[in-house]
Formats: sequence, C-alpha cells, structure tokens
Amino acid sequence: MPEIVSRQAAKVANGTKMRNDEALGRLQMVTISSPASAAWAQNDTIASPVVLPKGTRITGLGKVFHQAMAASVTMDIGLRAVDGTVIDVDGIADGLDVAAAGIKDANTGNLVGVTTQTEYVTTQPSVIYATLLGANPTDDAQFRIDIPVLLPG
Repeated sequence: MPEIVSRQAAKVANGTKMRNDEALGRLQMVTISSPASAAWAQNDTIASPVVLPKGTRITGLGKVFHQAMAASVTMDIGLRAVDGTVIDVDGIADGLDVAAAGIKDANTGNLVGVTTQTEYVTTQPSVIYATLLGANPTDDAQFRIDIPVLLPG
C-alpha cells in the first residue's frame, strides 16, 4: 500500500522551510471565563485580553463549558482585530446551543469549522471574542471558553 505524502513532508522533501504553525509550534490555550456576576443581555460580547500575533494558527480543538444560559440562547465565537474591527463574527464557532448546561466543541465556524476549514492562520494581530445571541441569557450563568492556538516561532 503506498504512503500518501503530507504537505509538510512534501515541503521537507523539496527543501522548503516550514512555518511554525504548519508542523511544530508552541501550543497555548486562550481562555475566556465569564465574570462571577453578570447581568447578561442578548447580543452581549466578552473578549480575551490576549492578542494573538500574526501567524497564529487557531485549531479546531476548542471547547465551551457552560451552565444553562436559558432557552434559545446561542453563542458565536469570533475573531477581531486589535482595533475592534471584526474579522469573522462566528469564525471559530457559529450558533453553539448553550441553552442547557453542557460541554460543546467550538469548531463550527467559518474559519476553523469542521465542515468548512481545518485551520485558520491569523493575518494580523487578533483577539478571540464571543457573543450571546438568540434570547436574553440567564443572569450570572457561568461559562468558560478554551481555544487552543499554535503561536508562531
């Protein structure tokens, strides 16, 4: 049975240098935790203070751990530039059902979604953020978003 050559192996065979985000990078976790007390409202956003440098690869391995946020509440996890300009409002996760308590995979978005792409590499310094949609969330409901990223060398 023949062995299929990966993109990385092909670059090595051709003498082409690989970027850190392609084969071996520094895996880090971006975490966004809800405050202990919050009067949530529909369309509220929450963001990470961590600025991801250009060349950061966002993996499809993210998770959201959450309490019941109320009927019809969904969560989008997106990416925006450091000046607040939206890169993709639901690029990491789109329409996560957070109505009932649970753990969700955060990989349904336009940039890292399991049905659209397998990875996304930032083209500018970026920040991960989330938006609560669909209905008014339960006040003080807790969640934590963990998004693993590979930082450039």
